[in-house]
Amino acid sequence: MKGNPFLGARYWLSGLSSLTQPGLRRYVALPLLLNIVLLSAGTWWGVQALDDATEWIVSSLPSWLEWLYWILMPLMVLAFMLVMAYFFSAVLMLIASPFNGLLSEKVEVQAGGQVPDEDIWPMVWRTLGRELTKMAYYLPRYFLLFIITLIPVVNVVSPLLWFLFGSWVLGLQYLDYSYDNHGVSFKQMRQQLAQRRITVMGLGAVVSVTLLVPILNWFVMSAAVIGATRLRMQHFTLPASQPSVGYAVKSSDG
Repeated sequence: MKGNPFLGARYWLSGLSSLTQPGLRRYVALPLLLNIVLLSAGTWWGVQALDDATEWIVSSLPSWLEWLYWILMPLMVLAFMLVMAYFFSAVLMLIASPFNGLLSEKVEVQAGGQVPDEDIWPMVWRTLGRELTKMAYYLPRYFLLFIITLIPVVNVVSPLLWFLFGSWVLGLQYLDYSYDNHGVSFKQMRQQLAQRRITVMGLGAVVSVTLLVPILNWFVMSAAVIGATRLRMQHFTLPASQPSVGYAVKSSDG
């Protein structure tokens, strides 16, 4: 696999430092509010669910395997945290997808790029439909990982599998906003990004880690949208089949 994992991480940091940049602030405000509400609720619920899951693991181990508790418990806690982070991230991105699409578009316009001129409501429905397309790709795979997580002993490797696949999916998720704004299909995008999978996973990995950090995780989504858009513009050329004419340069004040 080709790519540079630190490149993806660096662009996320670039996005984080740009959250208060003039022209972007109003596109960050509402997604940030959604982040605060949903992730705060998710953290509260997750703590309760983790307590129940801990009791279930302890009660399900036979007495002769009780020594495994100290090995399995940290791994199960980590896997559970990753599952919750990815789940609430998926819900949040579905709700916030139109705002993320607008933010990605604004980042590209500010950098001198061109985007198709599109009315707001068609863009809203298009981005929501795109999120469902992405969910159809990753939900069956997440379900398989969830089954692995429930299998004793085998689930020792589940945190690593969740992290690796989750990093790939989150990298796809955030890079997709820029591709979608240019009419590139999800399949085309995935095939192109697979050629530099490590770079994509580097972006997704830093998102995965920061999603687990209270308060910082409020800013993860908008920072990732900004950083991923810049990463796409500077390191990934749109597929040649995409039209190069008929695009309107929107005003950076719009």
